[in-house]
Amino acid sequence: MSKARKVQNPSPAMDKLVEEQGIQVRQFRPGELVEGVVISVSHDQVLLDVNAKAEGVVSGSELGDRSFGYGNLEPGDKALASVVQSENSQGYVVLSFKRCEGERQWLTVEEALENDVSLEVTVQEYNKGGLIVDCLGLRGFIPLSHLDRVHFAEDIAKFAAGSEAELKESLKVLAGKQLKVKVIEVDKTKNRLVLSEKEALKAYSDDSRREKLAEISEGDILTGIVTGLMPFGIFVDLDGVEGLVHISEIAWEKVNDPGNYYKVGESIEVKVLGVDEDSEKLALSVKRLIPNPWEDVQEKYPVGTRIKGVVSRIVPFGAFVTVEQGLEGLIHVSEAGGPLEEGEEVEAIVTLVDSDNQKLALSTRLLEKIER
Repeated sequence: MSKARKVQNPSPAMDKLVEEQGIQVRQFRPGELVEGVVISVSHDQVLLDVNAKAEGVVSGSELGDRSFGYGNLEPGDKALASVVQSENSQGYVVLSFKRCEGERQWLTVEEALENDVSLEVTVQEYNKGGLIVDCLGLRGFIPLSHLDRVHFAEDIAKFAAGSEAELKESLKVLAGKQLKVKVIEVDKTKNRLVLSEKEALKAYSDDSRREKLAEISEGDILTGIVTGLMPFGIFVDLDGVEGLVHISEIAWEKVNDPGNYYKVGESIEVKVLGVDEDSEKLALSVKRLIPNPWEDVQEKYPVGTRIKGVVSRIVPFGAFVTVEQGLEGLIHVSEAGGPLEEGEEVEAIVTLVDSDNQKLALSTRLLEKIER
């Protein structure tokens, strides 16, 4: 690299010439950000053309971090710096890379978003719903739904279940890992930087997704990762193809909250019910992988059978009782021998069985009457 040349202090004659010719010379204020063109780079100094009567100089500690600040600069490159002094004794505009690192970092990520460029980040810690990473010195966030499921499937399954303390402890398997990501949202005023590993991988391109979708058939049993929980169901990533387990397909019993069954990042086995051609998403099911308890309910629990169960829900018209996994019966208020509480173990008599409509009626009142 060429050695920085020294500029002599401009003479009064030069100042007079500039004034006579009406040349507009830019004036600088300390703290102002300026963009210049690199003239020369040495191990301890960088000269910039900042469109002034003298060149700008960055030297010593004001060079900042070499790896990010000036290590890769070459003559002709553009560089952003902060004004320290409008003019020193040698006539230079004194500049600093160090004092505008934050500005340059935000400019870099904004350019990466605009130009669809990938960046490399380092995982720092887990935060609810995603990973906190170091991105060019900025604090960035990668939602779990934007991680490479194949790469992190086991790790995510480990740390996505349990208490917050357990999650942070389990983060040790991810801390320090390097990821290629793309910027998907930047808001400097809110200090918000959202990134996506998935977007940076060719494996998740539209063409690749369609190819994988074409390889999946109705009836296939696949393993994926839970990427989202909604009131209406569970989103599952199947190696780059997204599917939905509707709330009615999570379990044979009535499901009120999908979050009571699965957590984001958890591994899940599903059966493919079909493909939504409009959204190019898969319709999936979990409950179809286990036997339907309603199929043989009439043989197992005919009318008059005494059964034991646990009260699972109290409703205005009665109480639902879990007889076995996926099978609930209803004790109507008129058939309850007394008040019932959620979690209470009860014994009752079957009064109605309707497997087609999945109805099982129970009575504790009738049982008490028989036992008198």
